[in-house]
Amino acid sequence: MLKEYQKLVVRDLETFFEDLDTARTKYETSPDLKAALGSYIDLALTGKYAHYADRTKTGAGKPYPRVCIQMPTGGGKTLIAIETIRAYQNLFAKKKTGLVVWITHRDQIYRQTIENLQNKSHPYRQLLDQASGNRTLIIEKGQALRKQDVDENLVVLMLMIQSATRGDANKMFEDSGYTDFFPPEGRYDLHKELAALIPNLDRTEDSLFDRMQVKTSLGNTIRTQEPLVIVDEFHTMYTDTARATLDGLNPSVIVGLSATPKRGMNIVSKVTGRQLKAEDMIKLDMHLVAPARSGDWHTMLGAVKSKRDELEKKAKKLKQNGGVFIRPIALIQVERTGRDQRGPGHVHSEDVREFLIAAGVAPHEIAVKSSTLDEIRGQKLLSSENEIRYIITKEALKEGWDCSFAYILGVIPNARTNSSMTQLVGRVLRQPYAKKTGVKDLDESYVYFATGQTQEVLTNVQRSFEDEGLGDVTPGIEVRDHSGNALNAPKVVSIKKDVRKSYPSSLFLPVWLVKTGARSYRKFSYDIDVKPALSWDVRKAVDGWMEELKPTIGSYQEPALEVLVNLDTATTVRQAETPASIRFDEHYLARRFSDTVDNAFVAWDIGRHVATKLAGEFEAELLDQNAGYIAREIEKKLVEHKRSQEQAIFEKLIISGALELVVSDDDATGFEMPPKDTVANAIPSSYRNNLYEDIESSTLNSLEQEAANIIDASPHVIWWARNKAERGWYAVQGWQRNKIRPDFVIARKNDKGELEFVYVVESKGEQLAGSADTLYKKAVFERMEAMKGKIRTTSIKTTTVKLNDRFEFELIPQGEQERRLRAELY
Repeated sequence: MLKEYQKLVVRDLETFFEDLDTARTKYETSPDLKAALGSYIDLALTGKYAHYADRTKTGAGKPYPRVCIQMPTGGGKTLIAIETIRAYQNLFAKKKTGLVVWITHRDQIYRQTIENLQNKSHPYRQLLDQASGNRTLIIEKGQALRKQDVDENLVVLMLMIQSATRGDANKMFEDSGYTDFFPPEGRYDLHKELAALIPNLDRTEDSLFDRMQVKTSLGNTIRTQEPLVIVDEFHTMYTDTARATLDGLNPSVIVGLSATPKRGMNIVSKVTGRQLKAEDMIKLDMHLVAPARSGDWHTMLGAVKSKRDELEKKAKKLKQNGGVFIRPIALIQVERTGRDQRGPGHVHSEDVREFLIAAGVAPHEIAVKSSTLDEIRGQKLLSSENEIRYIITKEALKEGWDCSFAYILGVIPNARTNSSMTQLVGRVLRQPYAKKTGVKDLDESYVYFATGQTQEVLTNVQRSFEDEGLGDVTPGIEVRDHSGNALNAPKVVSIKKDVRKSYPSSLFLPVWLVKTGARSYRKFSYDIDVKPALSWDVRKAVDGWMEELKPTIGSYQEPALEVLVNLDTATTVRQAETPASIRFDEHYLARRFSDTVDNAFVAWDIGRHVATKLAGEFEAELLDQNAGYIAREIEKKLVEHKRSQEQAIFEKLIISGALELVVSDDDATGFEMPPKDTVANAIPSSYRNNLYEDIESSTLNSLEQEAANIIDASPHVIWWARNKAERGWYAVQGWQRNKIRPDFVIARKNDKGELEFVYVVESKGEQLAGSADTLYKKAVFERMEAMKGKIRTTSIKTTTVKLNDRFEFELIPQGEQERRLRAELY
């Protein structure tokens, strides 16, 4: 079951592949476009993709799209990679067969991924089997691969990035016996034709006799197939050399995944840390435990052992009560691990091993992971049969680690000079089974340190959140001294007294309310006021949509090329047959329509109507081949039908006077800024004009920090607040189901010191500027802006002062923050 944020990523991917397919179709069927443009990519990367800076070509000189999914560590990148393959096969390749190259850069990730994909009972493999019709092959470099395998199966080739990099010792680009994909040896004429078709194929040449043969290498085989390429930890493979290597594989599309994308990457979808936190994917709060005496690593290890033992008792009790199995693991970072590096002055992995054994830990419960000694290699750490409870490392776990049973990080090196600690913190953040247990201690993480100032450790921990793609999340970090006293315990802060006294009316914000009487209202609700009014009597409309669609069904087939080679005739190139990828019936269509229609019975009725109507006019095989295209086009129309109705229903309610934008002091229907907030700062914030007595500045991402600095410096700002995406904070219910939670609320005063207006701001990153979600939020804000002079005020409490009815609403894209904020606030 996909998490909500994962569903959004899949939708972004599906939209991207659909848009690529649409551009390719237009290009291939339009002589004018072919004459004007060099490739369908020139047409595809326009409009909402026009800002994509990474424009590239394959080693054969063919333009192709290269995009990145930004997802924090622990967000389920492997699952999203699987869904990427499924979307690609269904919506772009439009077939169940072919080659996919999956590249990783760390041995740990490589082994975990291939183990899961080869296990036919694992959900990842089952999802792939759905995409391939149960004809999936998972292979590694060096394993046999035939052309028939690729023609009849979905072949996923797992590679380490080192394997794809050119070099004298790299066998991937040497003759390897993949003869099935190439002309016979000695047919120099056929080899010459193939090399002309794909110019970057490696070859051997005999200039004396004018003989040339293409190498039958795995590298050349990949190049002939133009595969989808999945790249994990994409930021590590974005150097000039690595990008050239990826280009040289002649991909049709590259989709990379990264928690921290590099500047210039094309971000096709982005997941925030808040989204992971909302889905209970990470262990927060995090507890930092300071040493009794600096450098006393023995005492620290004793505390780590005690905490781990305590966690295991709670884990066993959880299991006995019907919960999940968890075996808490402690990671211990040491200063030395090498065989010849043990000596006085530095704490070695063997020093820690001996201490733990002396403290009563069984030797088989301890493992060392270093560049020269890997005692966890091949071990299934999540298995109930495994007994590892302590893993000692220097920095070998800082990447390529995927074990959610790690709860405790014990840090022996000095925090001031310990750059690896920043990455190691992320190893204890993943929540087992991506779900909270309900046991507080088992839903949180722990960092113990032996040497360093608390603020230095806190800075490293906060930096680690940035490195893991969690920079926008509220870390919830608790720092304690050796006596257990909290150094940055969460504290409750209130709205500043001078604001409450001098500008009380500025604290009330407008909400959409449905009028039920002369002075009575209820909250506007999508499920009550919009959804029941939606009409799905669309048979006539569907008939019209199908009439538009019918001439295009089967009129276009993907121009996949198949090279036919034998001993008797010359090489020929023909369009390959595209096998049916989906069974076209009412079941398939109902599943496709259900998310949009939001009513299983209606989705089934529409799906049955479409399936029955088209089945009477087209052969079943042709409909199977075009199933994705037909469903996609009808679905687009249904979305348009729904969206136009939603906004029309909303507008009708406003025009009729039933729906009003209201500022109210009624606790049940109105909104007032929360009187209190909870923050956890080791050092108080330096902001002067924030609404509350303190603000947790570490929760602001870079875009928000930039905005906050501009806002706070304005002499006209009375107060500002970072609105939280949590219950109890400001939310706007528009005509679509999801509520809008603006980023900032700002009260501005005039030159006389009087409240002039309250400014509500939503900021959007550059990569999201043209998304459907952003356009919707912009439209809602514009509608609220148009209510100037029509905003109602209603006081229920006799003690409330006269309410403010002057507001500004604005969605600001990245790059325009300073100009727009200055225009409103300076």
